[in-house]
Amino acid sequence: MSDLNIEYLQLVTRHQAAIYGYIRSIAPGIDTEDVLQETNIILWDKADQFEPSTNFKAFAFRIAHLKTLECLRQKKREHWLQFDTDLLEAVARFQTNDLDQGPGRQHALRHCLAQLPDDDRELIHARYTKQQTVRSMAKNMNRTEGSLQQLFFRLRNSLKTCIERELLKEGEATT
Repeated sequence: MSDLNIEYLQLVTRHQAAIYGYIRSIAPGIDTEDVLQETNIILWDKADQFEPSTNFKAFAFRIAHLKTLECLRQKKREHWLQFDTDLLEAVARFQTNDLDQGPGRQHALRHCLAQLPDDDRELIHARYTKQQTVRSMAKNMNRTEGSLQQLFFRLRNSLKTCIERELLKEGEATT
């Protein structure tokens, strides 16, 4: 190990507490140790880019800042997907409860499902009847979870609109 590498390693080691504190101060809700570890990996990978006469702390903080932002974006995506999956489960339960409220809704749902393209019906069947997760479905279909979530959102809205329209027709026919 060269003197330059030893000196760089000493700088990284000496600034661990400051980098840790910086990460924690800009994003208190994340796993600071993980971001610090990822920052250290990048610091080591970029050792040859560091100019010994420059400010190491600023160099390290910039990398920590970028890794923290990356972690926050990832956490936000995961949170959104988790929330949306929970929402899908709630909608599934709601739809199941709605089916118990009478033959009108059941008939409307059947009618509206029949109006959907076969591929969309199969997706709904896999998700709500077979209880497959969006994650597993996306993986099997070579799609992103986000794109599949958007598709389910559109399908649910389409079904909801269709069911409401059918129920209005039935209501007009019975009055």
